[in-house]
Amino acid sequence: MFSFRQKIFLSYVIVFLVFLTMMSPMASSIVKHIVKNAMENRAYELIAQVQSAPNNEALIRRLKEQKSSIFFRVSVITNDRKILYDSHTKRLLGPRFSQEHFIDHPEVVDAFEKGKGYSESYSDVLRQKFAYVAVSFEFHDKTYVIRTAFPFRYIKEIINDIEVSFLILATAVLVLFSLMTWFIINHLTKPIQKIISAVSSYEENGIDNLPEIKPGSITTSDDIAKLAATLNSLSSKVKRQIDSLRQERNEKAILLESMVEGVVAVDENNLVTFVNLAASRFLGLKRDEIIGKGFNISGESECEALLEACQKEGQPLTSTLFKEMDGQYFYLDIVAAPKNNNKGAILVLQDKSAHYKILEMRKDFVANASHELKTPITIIKGFAETLHDNAEILSREMTKEITEKIVRNCDRMENLIKDLLTLSDIENIPSSRLQECNLIALVEKCRGIILSVYPDAEIEIKCSSLEVNLICDPDLLEMAIMNLIQNAVKYSQSPAHVKISIAKSDGFVTLQVMDEGIGIAAEDLEKIFERFYRVNKARNGQKVGGSGLGLSIVETVIHKHFGKIDVSSILGKGTTFTITLPVKDEWN
Repeated sequence: MFSFRQKIFLSYVIVFLVFLTMMSPMASSIVKHIVKNAMENRAYELIAQVQSAPNNEALIRRLKEQKSSIFFRVSVITNDRKILYDSHTKRLLGPRFSQEHFIDHPEVVDAFEKGKGYSESYSDVLRQKFAYVAVSFEFHDKTYVIRTAFPFRYIKEIINDIEVSFLILATAVLVLFSLMTWFIINHLTKPIQKIISAVSSYEENGIDNLPEIKPGSITTSDDIAKLAATLNSLSSKVKRQIDSLRQERNEKAILLESMVEGVVAVDENNLVTFVNLAASRFLGLKRDEIIGKGFNISGESECEALLEACQKEGQPLTSTLFKEMDGQYFYLDIVAAPKNNNKGAILVLQDKSAHYKILEMRKDFVANASHELKTPITIIKGFAETLHDNAEILSREMTKEITEKIVRNCDRMENLIKDLLTLSDIENIPSSRLQECNLIALVEKCRGIILSVYPDAEIEIKCSSLEVNLICDPDLLEMAIMNLIQNAVKYSQSPAHVKISIAKSDGFVTLQVMDEGIGIAAEDLEKIFERFYRVNKARNGQKVGGSGLGLSIVETVIHKHFGKIDVSSILGKGTTFTITLPVKDEWN
């Protein structure tokens, strides 16, 4: 692109070239016009000199008297189209001269018809080209024509001289105007250049704000100063608008980043323009790996098809996606909605894994509870039918044995229902049940109860402090600790050896229940806290039954007290349960 100065100079050059192109025909036309007017004026002067002559001879005599002032050839043609006088032809042709020599020349014909005529032609007599002017006049009531001639070579010389003069003059004018224009434009555009430099620094250097154009640097007319002030005002408005848009964009970005739902934006070509942290996690890609690329790079064909379909149909569409990633299973509700004017679409990924897990847990809970209740009910029903159908033939011992089994299975159902109600009760611990209690005293109480049932068991308590106080629900915490100690005794060879240690540090208290029993297999360790999960009922020949809810209750109690429980075990050597609880003055 040409600069403003270059355009001005180029315009001058174009005008100069156009002038040169037109100069030759223009100079020729001007010179010919001047010569024609001069010849006509001279012809009229000669007519004035001879028009008063009394006859043709006197006319010729007067023309000859003017011969010294005639610049070249002069002829007079009478009304009958014959040559009356010629200053050169008769002398040059001699006997070959004829009075009808010029009667058909165009300028002569035009003069008789129109009063005057002009033409350019070659003279065979004088062997050169001439410019001819013929003018008619009245002589003694007759129309005569006076014809003058001027050598065309003189006209050409004049034309050439004028062209050279015009060329020199035009060149001088071009140079002069170019210098003047350069000086004026340089003076006028210097402040504009300052403005351009300020704007260019904003564009090229990538700075955030348009630099202020100081009025003190503008030394030209008020218009330029007004332009600078206008640009400064515009820059200020643009800056405020940009700051507002940037703040709004940052707020939206923070909002989108804080969402647990994944959000992906694509344009009309399905190129990803935005993806938040949650969406990148769900898609298993880093943001710089997907932004600016086609959504197909995610490998989620169902999501891609939903994005395309919502843009075609112009309405939001929903679906569900099951995805496995890093060994975890995700259930995602996906919603695809088109942007305004079909300029792309928005994809929202909502993690419903917890919801689906709860549903699965409920299904498993109902199935397991039904299964656990079905077995004793079946047994009770069977023995009850036996008693009903064979009451007369059954012995007293057989009847006693059957009724004992019925009672035992009723106790089993009662314990199961009690455990289920306990689990339900644990879900919401009212603040009225919370109180300060001494953990050491609580463990001592549990130890006494277990020893009353298992008097041969050896239960040792070690504590680094004399008193460890907690804000808790004493009954629930006692039930959890009792469950762990009872399991340690039940799953150990008699006499059982159990060690309980209590330690306090950094705002936490740690309680460990260690036994030397049969242990738990490694494949069972991750499942023992699941509801209704039971390790082999007869471990080491022992027939130990249960609802399968004990450890689940323990874990729930500990979690409700904002603690955690861990387990480690070695088959044949024993098991250790470790409970970590925060020491709090109160619960929020």
